Amino acid sequence: MENKLHIGRMIKACIDRKNVLRTSLAKKMGTPGTAIYGYEKRDSLKTSTVLRVCHALKYNFFMDMANALPPEYDYDRELSASKDNIISKQEAEIQKLQYENALLKELIMGKK
Repeated sequence: MENKLHIGRMIKACIDRKNVLRTSLAKKMGTPGTAIYGYEKRDSLKTSTVLRVCHALKYNFFMDMANALPPEYDYDRELSASKDNIISKQEAEIQKLQYENALLKELIMGKK
C-alpha cells in the first residue's frame, strides 16, 4: 500500500499557515532549533514526536491523518459514540425548543 501521508509536509504546512517561528516551536518542544527542519523533511515520525508537535502547535495532526483514511476503515466506535450521543441529544433538545417557541408565539399572537 502506498503511503500518501507525509507528516513532515503536514507539519510544514501548519507552521506556515499559523506563521510560527521554527525556533520558538523548537523551544516549546525542548528540541534543538534545527530539529523542526528535520521533521518537515521526514515522511514519518514517531507517535510521541507527533504528539509533542500537536501540543506545541495546538493542532491535531492525528485527526488529519484519520480523515485521510478511507471511510470504510474500522475504528473504536465507543470513543466517538459518546460525542455522537451528545450531538443527537442536543439536536432533539433543539427540535423540542423550536416547537415550544413556535407554540408560545402562537399563544402570544392569539391573545392580542
